Amino acid sequence: MNYDALTVSAVAEELRRTIVGGRIQRVLLPTPLSIGLEVYHAGRRYQLFASANPANPRVHLLSAKPTRGVERETPLVLLLRKYVRNGFIEAVEQPDLERILALSIIKHPPPRKDEREDDDVDDEQRCDLIFEVMGPRSNIILVDDDNLILDAVKRVPSEGTRRTIMPREVYTAPPHPANRRDPRTVTANGLAALLNGDERDLGKAIIAAYAGVSPQQAREAIMRATGQTSAALTPDLPFEAIAGTLRGLWTEPFAPSLAFQNDEPIAFAPYNMAQFPDVRPVESISEALDAFYAAAEQITSHAQRRDALKQRLLDVRERTQRQRDALGRELERANALERLRWEGEMIYGYLHTLSPGATELHVEDRVIKLDPDRTPVENAQARFREYDKAKGALAGVPERLTATDGQLSYLDETITLLDLADSYEAIAGMEREVQEQGLIKAAGGKNQARGPRSQPLRLRSSDGLTIFVGRSAGQNEEVTFRLARPDDLWLHVRDMPGAHVVIQSESAPPDRTIEEAAGLAVYFSAGRGSTSAEVTLTQRRHVRKIPGGPPGLVSVRNEHTIRAVPIPPDTLQRA
Repeated sequence: MNYDALTVSAVAEELRRTIVGGRIQRVLLPTPLSIGLEVYHAGRRYQLFASANPANPRVHLLSAKPTRGVERETPLVLLLRKYVRNGFIEAVEQPDLERILALSIIKHPPPRKDEREDDDVDDEQRCDLIFEVMGPRSNIILVDDDNLILDAVKRVPSEGTRRTIMPREVYTAPPHPANRRDPRTVTANGLAALLNGDERDLGKAIIAAYAGVSPQQAREAIMRATGQTSAALTPDLPFEAIAGTLRGLWTEPFAPSLAFQNDEPIAFAPYNMAQFPDVRPVESISEALDAFYAAAEQITSHAQRRDALKQRLLDVRERTQRQRDALGRELERANALERLRWEGEMIYGYLHTLSPGATELHVEDRVIKLDPDRTPVENAQARFREYDKAKGALAGVPERLTATDGQLSYLDETITLLDLADSYEAIAGMEREVQEQGLIKAAGGKNQARGPRSQPLRLRSSDGLTIFVGRSAGQNEEVTFRLARPDDLWLHVRDMPGAHVVIQSESAPPDRTIEEAAGLAVYFSAGRGSTSAEVTLTQRRHVRKIPGGPPGLVSVRNEHTIRAVPIPPDTLQRA
């Protein structure tokens, strides 16, 4: 983990410059394991964010306001409002060489109407908000002035040797590793003494012997002294140079930087990193952390975001299927309607054969049940009244059934393409689409669509022709009805939800391009896991949008089919 004790020191120094003396105006929980504080100081608002997520724990300032993610009133939220909101940050402390930050907060009572300026006020409220940035054991803990825990984002009950983190328990700091030395006073002799141990890797030996040193720091010190990020622990090492570089990381002024690979941040540090080829300085450690974790969380949250969106769509599909089943049952009643009408007509036609109190009428080998307490005419009229009532209730059912079938097709296509989505932009774009269709709501119950509008995939075939691939229902709509020309070739996997694919060509495209486009259609469909699938082909002019249907729902004429194998898009060039 990059977020080491030295990074905590840099963050602490930055927070002392920016928010100490400031007033906490806003408290929120962006996620169940994080908190956000808006601090007003010296005419400026600062957004402090802290997370105890085991994957990405950290504390730093954000460039933008965090959004509320936990809507319910949790005990921690209520306590933060009571003890922290409208409080002033008196100090930011870091226990020596630890990945812990503590905000000391004082909250003055509101003035009373009868209170004079020179009155002594002795009921000020004090607390500490403690951020433990320690991997899986990370936590955010609110502690009162008596050092009693008020609450935490992770409650840890008493069990075995684990440290207890529960309300009303005394707060104790995490245990400090014994027999570790201070890297700020490391010497060549101290490093040479590591030869007496069992560890033969220099970096691992430094980490085990010196407190607060992370693997990245150890690699950096070795790189600066030897030109390599790792080295075997041998007597001929330049121990003096290594000790000097390690001390320098802790004692030199902070110089935050970000390391990049393919323009994606891959590491951060409060010093200029020599161990990476592409390193760029940044203004502050918070700027580095903000950029790094924004990119990292987009990458690591793909699966979680896709799974969460898929579950919401599956829930919508289940509700829609129930509606469809109910409409189907309603439509079946239409057959019963015709019998009601027929029975009424038969009773009228055979009135002369019915005597008062009759219970049955036999017509055409069928039996019509009669109410003996009614006259034959009343029995017939009851049939017609029931027929008229039921017929009115069923008005519009066929149209509603068609619309529901269309929505089910749209959901099936969206869920299939969501399973195939492999980028943040694709998932966010699909989430936006289904919000715009009114199928799900944005966070907080709003109908606001969130996320970028994703674009169809545009590839170049081996013959140099442009191929468009829709990777969502909305993109399918765009590919087919906005990007394709009437004579362009249109492809879609037969009888499966999937992508609309279009080959743009002034004349009939070559067979190789057709094979590639058909392979893309299979790859971006429910048939991706098959060895091959049937693909429908036709000119775009023969594809029609279903009137009133959802995006991507079409009818096709004059089509023929070919069999194709899945072809990944990275086998072709981007157009």
